[in-house]
Amino acid sequence: MRWIAPSAVAACAGALIAGLIEGAGMDGAFGVTATVGFLALVTIPVLLVGAVVVRGLVAAWRPRELASHLLEDGGAAPRLAGWVAVVWLGSLLLAWAIYEGTSALARETDFKPQAVGFGEPVIAVTAALILFALSRPGARLFAAIARRIDARWRRSGRGTLLLPRTIFSTAAVTGVIAIYLVWRILVKPRLGPIDTTVLHAPVIAIATAIAAHAAWSRLARRALIGLALAGLGTASIVIALVVAVTRPSLTLEIWGDRPLAGMAIDRLFDLEEVRADVSLAEFRPTDRPGATHPDIIFITIDTVRADHTPPYGGTANMPVLRELGERGTVFTWAFAPSNVTRRSIPSIVIGLAPNRIRGRVVGWALRVDPRHVLLAERLRAGGYETAGFMCCSGFWSPEVRTGLQRGLEHLEIERNGTNLAKAAATWLEAREARPGNKPLFLWMHILEPHDWLAGVVAPRNDEDRHRLYDKTLAASDVMVSEVLGPFADRDPERAPIVIISADHGEALGEHGHDYHSTDLYNSQMRVPLVMTGPGIRAQTIPETVSLTDLVPTIVELAGFQPPTRLDGRSLADLATGKRASVADTGTAFAAMIKDRSNPGGVTAFVRGRWKIIESGSSLELYDIYQDPDERENLANVRPEIVRELQGLLEAKQAAASVSPFE
Repeated sequence: MRWIAPSAVAACAGALIAGLIEGAGMDGAFGVTATVGFLALVTIPVLLVGAVVVRGLVAAWRPRELASHLLEDGGAAPRLAGWVAVVWLGSLLLAWAIYEGTSALARETDFKPQAVGFGEPVIAVTAALILFALSRPGARLFAAIARRIDARWRRSGRGTLLLPRTIFSTAAVTGVIAIYLVWRILVKPRLGPIDTTVLHAPVIAIATAIAAHAAWSRLARRALIGLALAGLGTASIVIALVVAVTRPSLTLEIWGDRPLAGMAIDRLFDLEEVRADVSLAEFRPTDRPGATHPDIIFITIDTVRADHTPPYGGTANMPVLRELGERGTVFTWAFAPSNVTRRSIPSIVIGLAPNRIRGRVVGWALRVDPRHVLLAERLRAGGYETAGFMCCSGFWSPEVRTGLQRGLEHLEIERNGTNLAKAAATWLEAREARPGNKPLFLWMHILEPHDWLAGVVAPRNDEDRHRLYDKTLAASDVMVSEVLGPFADRDPERAPIVIISADHGEALGEHGHDYHSTDLYNSQMRVPLVMTGPGIRAQTIPETVSLTDLVPTIVELAGFQPPTRLDGRSLADLATGKRASVADTGTAFAAMIKDRSNPGGVTAFVRGRWKIIESGSSLELYDIYQDPDERENLANVRPEIVRELQGLLEAKQAAASVSPFE
C-alpha cells in the first residue's frame, strides 16, 4: 500500500486537473463537477495502471545502478550518452521510415486497406532490424565522440558534461523540441488542419501525474494531501453517477460538448437508454386536415456542385435529372449548410443550422447528440414506412452509432453506388408487389462524385478535371434512374414526390482549391435542389433557399404541419405554387465548424443576390447574380450591404450559444 500510494494520489491529481480543463465552460459548478467525475471514472484507473507499470519497469531495470556501471573517471558516462543518442535517433528514424513507407505504400496501392495492413508491419520490422544491427556500432561511435568532446571541455578545469542526469534531461528537452519541429514542419502540412485540443487534457493529466510522483517524497503532509485528493475524486465520481441517473439531459450535454468525458460516458453507459430517459417533446407531426400522405423519395448525392448539372446549365450527361427538372421545381439558388458531409447531412435531416447541431466527430462523421430528432423519426412517428440505402458505413452503420440511421426501419449500406441502387430497386419492386403498404419515405445517399479521382490518372488540366468529375455525375444519374424505375408504371397521381440534392459541392481549381472542405464559395456551397411529383409545379424558383429548409418542407409535403423550433422554413408553398417566388429574396447560412480536420472559423450568409463570407481576418461581398464565380469582392464598394449582412450573420453566430433542446 505504501508503494502504490504515490501512484494512486498522482492518478487522482492528474484526473482532477484534466477534468477541470475539460469542464471549463460548462454552466454551473454542478456541470463542471459532473464532467470531472465522468472523466475521472476512466482517467484514474488508466493513470494508476500506467504509473504502476512504469514504476515497475523502472524498478526492474534499475536505471541508477545501470548508469553507475557506465560511469568513467570524474563521473562521466560517455557510453550512456552513446546509447541514449542511438535510442533517440533510432526512434526518430524508425518513425520516419514507417511514416514514409506507409504513405508510399498507400499511394502505390490506391489506399487498399489489406495491402497497407500487410505491408506496414513488414516496413516496421525491416526498419527495426536495420536499426538494431546498427545500434551497437552507433552507440560506440557516439560514445567516442562524446568522450572526446567532454575531454576537451574538462581540460579547462571544468566538470564533466556527461553526468547521467545531464544526459537524460538533455535528451528529454531535445526530444520534445524535435517532435514539435517534425510535427510542425513535416507532418502537419501534409495532414492539413487537425484539431489537437482534444489532446490537451490527457497531456496535462500525464504531466500532473509525473509531477506528483516527483514531488511525493518532498511533501510534508503526504497522507493528508492524498486523502484530500482521493476524497475529491470520489465525490466527483459519485456526482457523475447521480447525474447519469437523474439528469440525462446534462449527461448528454457533457457527451456532446466534452470529448474525453464524452468518451467515458460512451464506455460506461448506453446512450440510447439515456436518451429514452430524456423528457423529449412529442415529435409526431400533426396531420394537415384533408392532406394526403404521398410516398417520398429523397436522394442526396455526395459532392455535387449545381453549375455542372443540366437544370443549372451544366453539361454533365444527366438525362434523368434534366427530365425531373423540366417537369418539376428547380431551386436556382440552393445552398448547403456546410462544405463537408459530417456537418451538412446532420443539418439537412435535423433542420438546424450547422453551428447549432450538437455532437462529436467520430472518424469522418458526426455522431449527433441523441436529443436531436431526425427527419426519418418524424415521418416514422407519423405512420410512414422508412427505408435508407446509404453509402457509407462510417456514417450510417449502427456500429459506429452516429445516430444518423435513427428512424430508418429498413437500412442497407453499400459503398458501390451501382450495387446500392440495384438493392434499392429490388427492395422497392418487392414492396410494390405487396398490397396495403403504408406511405413510404426512402432516403438514398450516393457517394460516387466524392471519389471522382478514384482509379484514374491525375488530371493534367482544367478540362481533364471537369471531364472526370462530370463522368461521376453521369454515373450517379444512372443510379437515380435505377431507384425510380419501380415507380414507372404508377398513375401520375400516385407517383412519389422525388427530391434530389447534394450535401455540398466541389472546388475544381477555383479560388486555389481542388476539392471541398476548404472554403464557402459557390463551388462548394451552391448545390442542386430539384423536386417533382403530384402537386409540384414545373417552375424555376429564383428565391434563395437553404438545405436546412428540407425537414419542414418534406414534413409538410408528407401531409403534416411543419415542425416549429427549427432554423429551416418550409418551401412546400413555393414548390406547389401556393406562394409566388420573389427574386432577390430568401436567405441561407453556412459555416465551417472547427474539428479534427477542418480549420473552421469561416461563415457565409446569402440574402437574395448578396453573399457575405467572413473568416475573421477577411470579409468578402459578392453579387452572385452578376458574379456567380465570385471573382470581384465588393466589400469596399457596398459598405451598407456589408453592414446589413454582418448583422444577420452575427445573429446566426450568436444563435449557436442557444441550446436547441430548451
